[in-house]
Amino acid sequence: MSSQNSLETIPKILEQSLISQHSKLAEQTLRSIENEVGFSINLLHLVASKNLSASIRLAAALYFKNLVKRKWITEDGNNYLLPLEDVQKIKSEIVDIMLKLPSQLQLQIGEAITLIAECDFPHNWPNLVDTLVEKLSPTDFVTTKTILLVSHSIFKKWRPLVRSDDLFLEIKLVLEKFVEPFLHLFIQLDKLIDESKTNEAQLIIYLENMLLLMQIYYDFNCQDIPEFFEDHMNELMAIVYKYLNYDNSLVLKKDEDEEVDVLIKLKTSIIELLSLYVTRYADVFDPLIQTFITAVWDLINNFATRQSKFDLLVVKALNFLTSVVKIPNYQSIFQSESSVNEIIEKIILPNIMLRQSDEEMFEDEPILYVRSDLEGSDFDSRRKSATDILRELKELNSELLTTTVMKYVNQFLSLSASDWKNKDTAIYLFSSLATKGSVTNIGVTSTNVLVDVVDFFSKNVANDLESFDVHPILQVDAIKYIYTFRNQLTKEQLIATLPRLIKHLTAKSHVVVYTYAAITIEKLLSMTNFSQDHKPLFNKSDIASFVNESLTNLFNLILLNSNLSPEKLAENEFLVKCIMRILDTCKDSFNERTAIIDQLLQILKITAKNPSNPKFTHYIFESLGLLIKYGAQQDSKNINQYMEHIIPGLLSILSEDVQEFVPYSFQILAFLLENYPKSSGLPQTYKPLIQPLMSPSVWQFKGNIPGITRLLISIVEHDPSLFIDANHLTPLLGVFQNLLASKANDSYGFELIQSILLNIPMQSMQPFLNNIARLFLTRLQKSRTEKFVKKFVVFFSTLATANLSDDVQFINSGAVSGGDFEIQLVDSVQAGLFMQIFNSFMLPTSSALANLQDKKIVNIGLSVFLLNSTFITNYSTLVVPTIEKLVKNLTLYEGISKGNSTSTFGAGAGAGVGAGVGTSASSLGGISDFDSDFAVFGSNYSKIVSIANAPFDPLAKIKNNDYETIRSTIVSNIKKINVSFLQQLSAETQESLKQLGF
Repeated sequence: MSSQNSLETIPKILEQSLISQHSKLAEQTLRSIENEVGFSINLLHLVASKNLSASIRLAAALYFKNLVKRKWITEDGNNYLLPLEDVQKIKSEIVDIMLKLPSQLQLQIGEAITLIAECDFPHNWPNLVDTLVEKLSPTDFVTTKTILLVSHSIFKKWRPLVRSDDLFLEIKLVLEKFVEPFLHLFIQLDKLIDESKTNEAQLIIYLENMLLLMQIYYDFNCQDIPEFFEDHMNELMAIVYKYLNYDNSLVLKKDEDEEVDVLIKLKTSIIELLSLYVTRYADVFDPLIQTFITAVWDLINNFATRQSKFDLLVVKALNFLTSVVKIPNYQSIFQSESSVNEIIEKIILPNIMLRQSDEEMFEDEPILYVRSDLEGSDFDSRRKSATDILRELKELNSELLTTTVMKYVNQFLSLSASDWKNKDTAIYLFSSLATKGSVTNIGVTSTNVLVDVVDFFSKNVANDLESFDVHPILQVDAIKYIYTFRNQLTKEQLIATLPRLIKHLTAKSHVVVYTYAAITIEKLLSMTNFSQDHKPLFNKSDIASFVNESLTNLFNLILLNSNLSPEKLAENEFLVKCIMRILDTCKDSFNERTAIIDQLLQILKITAKNPSNPKFTHYIFESLGLLIKYGAQQDSKNINQYMEHIIPGLLSILSEDVQEFVPYSFQILAFLLENYPKSSGLPQTYKPLIQPLMSPSVWQFKGNIPGITRLLISIVEHDPSLFIDANHLTPLLGVFQNLLASKANDSYGFELIQSILLNIPMQSMQPFLNNIARLFLTRLQKSRTEKFVKKFVVFFSTLATANLSDDVQFINSGAVSGGDFEIQLVDSVQAGLFMQIFNSFMLPTSSALANLQDKKIVNIGLSVFLLNSTFITNYSTLVVPTIEKLVKNLTLYEGISKGNSTSTFGAGAGAGVGAGVGTSASSLGGISDFDSDFAVFGSNYSKIVSIANAPFDPLAKIKNNDYETIRSTIVSNIKKINVSFLQQLSAETQESLKQLGF
């Protein structure tokens, strides 16, 4: 144990970590000792120490929580990363320590308990629930609240999980120990709340405990209704009903909108529970449903006000009613004309009309307004939930609902001259009525046939798109109408709207207006036709006349805030996403790339000071990738110019360790190098990167790994001579070894070693080959996964067929191809071992591959082995099984004609073993698919889709879906085999061979 790992020294280091000029060194010091025995438990004891300042205790709590998150257990869940002695001490002490802490520290340690429970409970922490139940107090409800909070944080993980035996066993284990105390507390708290109705402080703590019990009630029932809850349903639901209707002015300040009161939270949780029962357990809940429908209806109309703090409660209540509408037994309630009118007047209209708080958000937090207003966003709103009810009612009786709603639409339109808000209500109501189903990321695909969306737009909406004199919200309504119903307009109509939308991309427009204009332009340009090829609807000629104006306007809007904070500049990711889509659509027809690159680099330089918006950052780098990609395609000489412009900025990011930008920088550096002529060698700017790229510290962040691997591969391919001596080759192979040992990163290990074996002279590689083989075989023997086996088989087959590549020539393509190298590599570990590997992995896996490129490489690869003299001589018993397998694979070749063959610009030999195939006609055709992948900065990898590297394909001349060529290649190789082997084939195989053209 180092001298720094002590209860006296660690607080001093933590104190330094709070001072900006010393924080980095302090963090490095803590990282250097965090794996030592005693460090983690010392940290926990420091959190509990009352002799330290609050700031140091909080720093200790945060570091402890993050240490648990990073280092508790290995990625395969089999081993602890922290010393076992510390692990046991932490689990035995942490609950008691948490209960003695002030609330701010309790929160952090409670989260740490949850993180540990995710890894260890129930198998490696079987007494956790016993400990929690034991601490529940019938008198100390501050302590009980803490225990319930931690319990809920552990149990709520069950909610989204897929049903499984292990999950049900875990829930059963918890229920056996928790339900009786749960019921006792539930009843006791109900009595205490009654007794404390005039004591505000007591009432609040009791209601906070009741809220947690309601949440745990949901947790216990989220997968199935336990027998205990079914047996006690009437007793429990009587209390649930009571608090759905409960009111007390001491704990509910209806006139104050600052904070959501505990009573509102409690009612919200109750309605979530009711929705669960209505959707999942309606059969057993049926006798009580009508009672709760009435209560929820009353709550919406009489309890909840239009204040923002009631929003989530109203949303959940509306969602509950939507769920009820779907139940056949209750649909008659909603089908009469009078009931439809009542629902529209009392439920739908009050909740779709703009409120003062909506207008305030529009003005004060415009970007938040946009995010919450977008269809398909994660934000719940009264408007969206009211719309869901309307759409569900439309499914019951479309004609009645359409007639009734249009009456209200026309009424509000007639009143729009006196108040613009009436027109907003009319447009929103009509849009909800016209939409069939929900609005998805690709817009509305089907509409209500009883209304005409184009006619309504022409008569009531189009003028607001042109006018700058109407209220900005009406301008947004007009733009959003195009956004919503874009699939119902012709291409000609959409092209006609583009100049109108671009007109709003100026500072004189409201922020929400120009943001929605950018969003809509981006969505229009990402539209595809609805035929099987899904080609983009718009091409570069369609937008040629708009490109310069739109890009100029968009950059001007982004840089409006360049003199403000980096956070403010990066606030609006929608503007950058629009830039990205325009660049992708205009492809190589755009000539101002250098100027745009400079603007993007300027933005990166500002935001690097404090990266705050991961989506903004991602779209900046996607845009940069597109400019490089299409510029290089237009003229390969452009790559030198781009390197001069871009690399200094990227090296600055790396030197300053702007961690949020580093994974992107590696990808851009790799792509630039992939498109740099190999005949020119490795550019001087890349050589200083080699040693840092192989240092362990840069590999600590998971998000760096794909980009660094790709960059290393490109460096190896450009100048293999840099690695011919052992001093440089050993660290490179060390990187491969670490990657291969990781279940999360082994695929990158395959990519790297594939490139190494193809490019670095075999004379340099020879001393290391036996160890490389042992690494593969150890993983196959001790910790193989299905993914690893498939990667291994594809890797072996890729090497075996490497000399068949027409496009790329490698130093070792002859040395590693044909089968000899693979056989010798495996047999160097143990003579004859290749037989077992081939039988156990190569043959069975060849029929288990779903990826078309993998199937092609592996099956042709197997046929290549049949031509190898060593294989025929030493492993003759494998010949017949291999032919049998190939014939069967060809006969059952599933989906081979349905796939797509792609050849992505800039692919290299190391670019992915067995990666996916198939891209859209647009580089960013699937941009919406990865929007969620970079929701937060952190260790996750965010791939730049525009410059994604294709997996190396030694058989690129054969399309992945070209079954005939694949068949004829394999059959041709089988024909070259000695006839004596063919005579040993089964009659069925011989017949199948004939049908295959033998």
